[in-house]
Amino acid sequence: MRAAYPHLEHLWSMGPTVAPYDTMHLVLLNVVPPLWKRFAGLKLVNTNKDETYITPKATVSLIGRELRRARRTVPLAQARTLKSIDVHLKSFKAAHCMHFILCSGEVLLAGRVSTAFYNIFMALSRACRLLFRPRGVTKAEIDAIDGDIKYCVSNYYAKIYRGTVERLPLCLSTIASLLDVVPLPWACGPAGVVRQFAMERKSGALGKLIGSQSSPHANLTKSVTRQCKADLITSFGETYLPIEWADTKGKPPTPAELPAGSLTVPQSIGPDCVLLPLRSAPAAIIGAELAGMRAV
Repeated sequence: MRAAYPHLEHLWSMGPTVAPYDTMHLVLLNVVPPLWKRFAGLKLVNTNKDETYITPKATVSLIGRELRRARRTVPLAQARTLKSIDVHLKSFKAAHCMHFILCSGEVLLAGRVSTAFYNIFMALSRACRLLFRPRGVTKAEIDAIDGDIKYCVSNYYAKIYRGTVERLPLCLSTIASLLDVVPLPWACGPAGVVRQFAMERKSGALGKLIGSQSSPHANLTKSVTRQCKADLITSFGETYLPIEWADTKGKPPTPAELPAGSLTVPQSIGPDCVLLPLRSAPAAIIGAELAGMRAV
């Protein structure tokens, strides 16, 4: 795989831990969308529409409609990520691709692509479910990530690229770069993988933080420092001096509570997460959706 990109040999010889990849954008914006384009027939080789991994256009449209209908059944914060991948792929952000690879893609593609290519997608999905988990991973889980990524990469090159000159546009360096993701948790800890998520949440607020165009860096530094100090003081007061902090604010302490109807899943029996309440009454799953879930 690396022989196809000899000009990158120096960077590969340095190793991934010297200058760690931005794993979030590598996987979610440089691997997931190209993989979907292969399945949806958006990137053809020699205009060949008979590839075994290409999903019919009618099925691709159906997947988009199912995603749109699902928006009404989940909390608003999650509904924003349920954009039609058939229509809005070009505007997809990392959050949209993350929802597709971790949640919806497993059901939407089941029975609609061949088993071999569905297994490639699911191998990447299983690896991402462990990688993008801030609380870290165990040695056994890192080994599982390594096995799934190697399966995904090797089968992509064997069954989609196939090593021929005419299919060279499918030989993507970003796919090979997945092999360098596993050393990051060993060298940098879980923060080496998920560090970019926190920065993404601040991107939309950069304009207000910078303020002036004459000295943007100085203003940004001062604003971020001031905000960090305020967050630190607030966190300390609410945690260690709740009564004094409430007196200072003039408001009674309000414990952080989850919305009514939420379900906490403890780590002892499953993923450490909270299931938020539905926005509307549960809807019956019938027809193609039910068949897709049963296939999984």
